Amino acid sequence: MISIKKNGIKFVLIIILLIYISAYYVASSGYYEYHLQEKTVLTNEKIKEFEEDIKNNQDIDIKNYLDYEEIDYTNKLTNLVYNFSDKSNQITRKIIKSIFKKLSYLVED
Repeated sequence: MISIKKNGIKFVLIIILLIYISAYYVASSGYYEYHLQEKTVLTNEKIKEFEEDIKNNQDIDIKNYLDYEEIDYTNKLTNLVYNFSDKSNQITRKIIKSIFKKLSYLVED
């Protein structure tokens, strides 16, 4: 029993260490900063395009200058968890209603 606990603790610590090392690598490699810089360059290009359109007296629509992409993060796991949560919520509501219904009979008598 003790060896299982020690192995479990070692496993968790190794996982935490690996997560830390990977996060440190991402931070030190500059990947995140590069990604932010790339967005800034795109924004600067859109600002120049906007200014050029104003100079040329063209119709201006904000949708032409904003890069909005809606990302769908749903997958089978999130749908499964959502459905489980929804069903457990319904069951919990039924249980609570039945408990309060029985308590109301006690209070009324």
